[in-house]
Amino acid sequence: MQVSQYQDLRVQRTINSIYDAFKRLICEKEYSKITVTELAKMAQINKKTFYRYYPTLDDLLIELQTRYSQAYLKEIGNLQYPRDLAKSVEAFFTYSATQGEAYDRITTCSVGSYVGIRQ
Repeated sequence: MQVSQYQDLRVQRTINSIYDAFKRLICEKEYSKITVTELAKMAQINKKTFYRYYPTLDDLLIELQTRYSQAYLKEIGNLQYPRDLAKSVEAFFTYSATQGEAYDRITTCSVGSYVGIRQ
């Protein structure tokens, strides 16, 4: 759920709580073991509130991956291939290093359910 600057602050806080809880759960366990019930509890929201914004956990995961991708593409938006190849590689590693453990689990974990998610 993309939150615009004009939306209610309560909606923004709810979405941020969902994201924060989801990232913590990603760091704690395999994706296939995460449930909406435990995510809602950790985010301190009602399960129905989660479903108001996301039909499934997969939709939340896709949005998270999209956010990561869009932020990286913004970082390299002014670079041109092949001229700026070295700069784009450097930007990728710099960006990746600042994203945190949830990003690492989704993008680099070589075992468990996160391997399939990258596909």
